[in-house]
Amino acid sequence: MGWTKKSYDALYSWIDAGKQQAAKKILLADGLNDVVARLEAAANMGEWYKITHEAVAAVGPKVVEVSAVEAETELKKAASAFGRKGGQAKSERKTAAARENGKKGGRPGMYTVTLN
Repeated sequence: MGWTKKSYDALYSWIDAGKQQAAKKILLADGLNDVVARLEAAANMGEWYKITHEAVAAVGPKVVEVSAVEAETELKKAASAFGRKGGQAKSERKTAAARENGKKGGRPGMYTVTLN
């Protein structure tokens, strides 16, 4: 069968030990047994890097571009989730800083409007 978008994406999952088995299954399903053998025998990331170049050449620029956009979208979602989680964090230091800012009239840079 050969390289598909799915096997191309799976190749990039190979470097995550927790995703290797799923990636291997996809690569084997696409008939890329030789690629799996090379990845499993690789002593370092150099072989993986060579295979990524072969995959790029095989799938073409459109698949590479779509995969990059999807990866960027996933990264943005993860960063957003981490930011949301961090913003919800409660700590004694954060609480004390909020109290001090409150004594000074609120958050730095904020202003109040007085109506007569």
